[in-house]
This record gives sequence, structure tokens and C-alpha cells, in this order.
Amino acid sequence: NRLTDKKFASRDDKSPKALEKRGQQGNVTLHDVKFVALFLLQDTEMQRVCSFTTFVRNKNLDNFLMALLYYLSHYLEKNSLEKKPKSYMVGLVEKKEMESVVSKLEAAQKYLAQKYCVLVLGLAMPDKHHMCCGKEKISDTQKDWKFFESFYTFCTYVAWIVFRRQHFTEIEEEIGRLFRTDMFNIPRRKREDEESGGGKKRMTFVQFRQMMAKRPAIKKAINMRSPVMSTLLPSLREKAQNVFEKKNHQRGIKLPAQMQEHLDSVPMPTVGILGEPRCLFNPHTLLPLEPEENTKPAGRHSSLIERNNMKIQDTPNLVMRTLSSQTTFPK
Repeated sequence: NRLTDKKFASRDDKSPKALEKRGQQGNVTLHDVKFVALFLLQDTEMQRVCSFTTFVRNKNLDNFLMALLYYLSHYLEKNSLEKKPKSYMVGLVEKKEMESVVSKLEAAQKYLAQKYCVLVLGLAMPDKHHMCCGKEKISDTQKDWKFFESFYTFCTYVAWIVFRRQHFTEIEEEIGRLFRTDMFNIPRRKREDEESGGGKKRMTFVQFRQMMAKRPAIKKAINMRSPVMSTLLPSLREKAQNVFEKKNHQRGIKLPAQMQEHLDSVPMPTVGILGEPRCLFNPHTLLPLEPEENTKPAGRHSSLIERNNMKIQDTPNLVMRTLSSQTTFPK
């Protein structure tokens, strides 16, 4: 009788309801958000989702994502301060508040740049590097391009989920601005096309010349650096511009000298839904169980969530099956 009771108890523990109940215990972690982002990614990048499953447990990825979320939290805070109704006389408190946010934003961008360089160099993940971290003599540019294009989309979904599925456009455009040059910033170009009326509006010769004048030459575009890379490796022109700005703003915002040591020694602050009880969210989508008006997605994002909710029920073991087939994981 005891053996049969134990057998039935073990079966009950492995039942879908028991597993789901166990999964709702504890708090929301970055690991939970990454797997939901993977399911969102399969809508547009289904062919490359399996390659990401071996990458999601990389410690360098976790460090980068937390640095990105830390940066975006200050970025969204800065946006909210800028959108506040401005009075005729800007108070000292408001000015100091904005200076504090900008200072944290600059420090966070510097920290983010360091974590991003670790991924670009392919440290601890030679299979994702375009030259296998020096093992190959020829660069696989196609592999590198496909990986990072999917990676930027993945980061956008992670940040969007963490910040309660709000500010999608702002997050997408800021990630595009950080990791791309103006020439290759696709989200920004899409927005500019929408504002100008898209392809339906016929362009005059003067407008065409103005548009082409804004675009740099091909040789210059190749050597351009994204803002996040320029933080650590500025060009000569950017260095000169920084010196000029420091002279004109003697009381400008200085980066804290101990910020790097502080960020490396202290765990990143919890942002968005990270650290909140899992029982408050849908375990598959991390949507709040109680619908709220401010968390309802609008426009094209609502259909994305609906398709994800339908697909996620049919493919709940996709990621875990791929992970279990891997013998080792990068440290």
C-alpha cells in the first residue's frame, strides 16, 4: 500500500496541474522572461530559435541583459521627466532630478558598452562568434549578421516583457539607436517613413536631394560606430567633440569614479516585473492575471500576443527539449 501510495503521489507531482502550480511559486526571474521572449521570437525568427536555446543560459548574456534593463529603466525615467508639463520657471529640484537621471544614464551606458563588447568578442561562446574566437581564419559575416539581428529583436522582447509590455516603440527605437549607426537603424527609418507618409507619397526632386544629403558616403558609413561602441572606443572626431563639450560645460555632469566598481560588486537593481511574485502573472506569457487598462497592448502588438498565446500551448517543451539534448553549456 505504501509503495502504491508513493507511486500515485509521484504521478500527481508530475501532472501538468502540479507542475504549473509549482511553477507559480517564487518570484519572476530573468530566466522566466528569457523563455517567454524566446516564444515571442519564434513568430519572426523560427529558424533560429533553436540556436538561441543554447545561448539563453550563458552568464555573459544575463550580465548584458541586466545592464540593458538597468540602462532602459533610467532612459524611460528620463523620458517621463521630459514629458512632464514644464513651468515658466524650472525649479532647482526638477533640475537636480534631471541631472541625476542623466548622470546615471551615462554611467549605465558605459557599463552596458563593456558587457556588449564581451558578447561581440564571443568570450565563452565560440560557436556564436563569426570567427570562432580566432579558431577560424575566415569571417562568417552571414552567420554574424543573422545572429545579431535576431539578438536585437530578442533583447527588445525581453525589455518589453520586463517593463509590463509598455513603451514598445521607445524600447525598440532606443535599442536600435544604441547598437546600430544611423545608416542601419531600421526602427528609426520605419518611423521616419511613416511620418513622411510611407512609399505612397511621391517625393519631389528637392526632397530627394535633402534625403540623400543626410546619408553619409559608403566609405564613411562602413567606419561609423554605434553609440554604445563609441562610449568605449570613440573616434577622433567624437573625442574632440567631448573635449569641446567639457570646456563649454565646466559644471557638466561627471561620471562617478567608483560607478564601475559599484556595478560589478553589487547586484543589479530589480526592474519592472523582476522580483514580483509569479502567482500574479500568467506562467506562459507573464501577463498580469487581472487585466488592467494600462497593460493592454495596442495595435500590432496585440495580435502578436494572441498568436503567442495560441502557439505556446502547442510547443511548451520546445526549449527544454533542446536544452536537455545539450551535454554542456557555456559558463
